[in-house]
Amino acid sequence: MKKHILLTISLLALLFNANAQKAESIFKSAVDKLKSYDNIEIVFDYNMINTEAGIYETMEGFGVLQGDAYKLRIMGQDIICDGNTTWTYNADAEEVMISDVDRTDGGGTPLAIIEEYYDNITAKIIHEAGDVKKIEVKSLAGDENIDRIIVTINAKTSEIKNLHVFDKNKNEFVYVINKFVTNQKLPADFFTFKESDYPDAEIIDMR
Repeated sequence: MKKHILLTISLLALLFNANAQKAESIFKSAVDKLKSYDNIEIVFDYNMINTEAGIYETMEGFGVLQGDAYKLRIMGQDIICDGNTTWTYNADAEEVMISDVDRTDGGGTPLAIIEEYYDNITAKIIHEAGDVKKIEVKSLAGDENIDRIIVTINAKTSEIKNLHVFDKNKNEFVYVINKFVTNQKLPADFFTFKESDYPDAEIIDMR
């Protein structure tokens, strides 16, 4: 009987390890594919959830990313970054805040969370429906803010369908990708802030 129990435990351990290796491989393939594009345009739904506080906010967002540069429109803000400087326009306050990019936080790029969860991680498939896999990823190095992320990926195409971030304050942030366009030809000044686009805004330089 004891030998049968030990054999069962060994088989379960092997199956768990195979699941982890498969999950990590799928996840890293999706991240590698994201990083391979010259640029990415996405339209997404953003949800912020805190069940205990009764918070459920949802809104649509738009973004274009190219290397360390990006342009985002979400929550009444336009955020433009050329990789070194960030301009944040707040429509309600009618002002533009200028700041240097914070290099200590992954450069502040929208893909920083996924890219940081690449090495020294644990991954497991928690749900699958055909080619679509839902993978839970945790950092072995520990993260003072984020508990874990769950990424839904089409394993056949290595495309990320949505990202679910759980922080340590019991907040959840869900990004559902509705439109995904890659490798567009963008103007040279696409990620440069133009004051003429915001003629009535107060410019506040925080650098």
